[in-house]
Amino acid sequence: MNLFPKTYGRTKGKIKKPSLLNYYKKINKYLIDSMSQYNKDIILEIGSGNGENIIKLSNLYKDKIIIACEVYIDGNSSLVKKLENKKIKNVKIFDKSCFYLFKKIKKFSIDQIWILFPDPWPKKRHNKRRLINENFINEIYSLLAKNGKVYIATDDKNYFLNILINFQKNDLFYWHNDNPNNWNTKFQDMPETSYYLKAMKIGQKPKFMIFKKKICLK
Repeated sequence: MNLFPKTYGRTKGKIKKPSLLNYYKKINKYLIDSMSQYNKDIILEIGSGNGENIIKLSNLYKDKIIIACEVYIDGNSSLVKKLENKKIKNVKIFDKSCFYLFKKIKKFSIDQIWILFPDPWPKKRHNKRRLINENFINEIYSLLAKNGKVYIATDDKNYFLNILINFQKNDLFYWHNDNPNNWNTKFQDMPETSYYLKAMKIGQKPKFMIFKKKICLK
């Protein structure tokens, strides 16, 4: 019986067999086996795509472990190539659902969580597939360190409102950039990822949210 929430989305795209074989050969040294050696100073990106933001974070925080959580093989393959070419040593990859990873991570050990352009599942019947909901927020709260932050970007207006409502319901976080000038402005440290550029090209105006963990005194 699967005790973890189901995550949705494709795991493989157009990657060709030679590239796929090379990917399996090289990814092993980046995959997380045990979290016992990574008990603090972690930055996690959920849905890291092609890894543009992971590379940026690895350069900004050389003294921290950067974890890319992504099930999409093509994206991980692209990230592995970047890591190899740039000889980056502080990045690890988790290629399964983030909910499996949550059970491996020590509580209060994550400094930042990044979620850039998660699938909005815009059809009403698919809304339940959205990653960010009350249960998800409860899960990440216990993993974040004191003053930990969550960075979220979306170009879907409905999902933007839904995310805000869910964070408000839980009352576990402050909306750190609660100002139109801030939520309409790209994160300072965020590169122009392929998803960001795609949104801008079709005239979508992305929203950027930062949530800071509250310290509960109960």
